[in-house]
Amino acid sequence: MIGKGRVLVVFMLFAVTWYVLQTTSEVTAVPISKSLSGFPHNVGNYYLSNSFQSSAEVLKLLGVDDYIQYNYVGKSQDKVNFYAGYYGAVGVSGSYHSPKNCLPGGGWGIENVKRVELNVGIGGNKQSTVSQMLIRNGKDHQVVLYWYQNRGRIIASEYMEKVYLVVDAILKGRRDGTFVRIMAVDTDGDLEATEKRVYQFAETVMPLLENYLPGA
Repeated sequence: MIGKGRVLVVFMLFAVTWYVLQTTSEVTAVPISKSLSGFPHNVGNYYLSNSFQSSAEVLKLLGVDDYIQYNYVGKSQDKVNFYAGYYGAVGVSGSYHSPKNCLPGGGWGIENVKRVELNVGIGGNKQSTVSQMLIRNGKDHQVVLYWYQNRGRIIASEYMEKVYLVVDAILKGRRDGTFVRIMAVDTDGDLEATEKRVYQFAETVMPLLENYLPGA
């Protein structure tokens, strides 16, 4: 026979699970502070070359509430792709798609994933940790930097973003969040230089995004 203590624990777990599901599913979507369409066309030494517009079908699938995907060109003609997608209530109207699942394909595969430190942060922080993914297609490489800029935090891990999502839904009634991704092709065979360019670009756009996204 199952002891009374175990039965009580099971009922408590059911109660907590029900509460979390009810609380996190009934949050109100948070509107973006300023539309991302107004994001600067000049970022540091880079200027906007062109933008990419997803089809209506893709936008419906993603459930994203606001987004931009800009291609920037530097003075030395190096190129950087910048994407930011905002969700007013992650998991309710739409959800993130991890670059680990989306980017591989068409001959491209993941070579490695690691965490890197940037010399900038938000909310008064002077540093932040983001994720870097190196993808490869034959001899060609692309450096991919990504993070979640959500509710006053910079989050590198998909797992930790899910944890904070539940915590903030319970404590703040919020599930808004933004997925940010920066990509650059290593065109000259100098991977270290490409990484440096991507880091510097990220350190410029991260504080700029604070002007458009809801804070803590």
